[in-house]
Amino acid sequence: MEERLKEILASVADVKPEDIHSDTRLIADLGLTSFDFADIAARAEEEFGIRIKDEAVSKIETFNDVLCLVQEGNIECL
Repeated sequence: MEERLKEILASVADVKPEDIHSDTRLIADLGLTSFDFADIAARAEEEFGIRIKDEAVSKIETFNDVLCLVQEGNIECL
């Protein structure tokens, strides 16, 4: 799951998956926008068969936050 999620983020951010680490900041390090976040959420929902709430997406800052959200289904694991 972690590697596939890195591939999704790398595709959206136009970077290599190996450049994404647990502490990679999505806005500061990768330059992602709110539109990118929506794209990532949609791809993750389709890929992993989950539902991500909009309010959870707004709390995401790092790759680890995304991974936590996808694995746990909520942002409370942060």
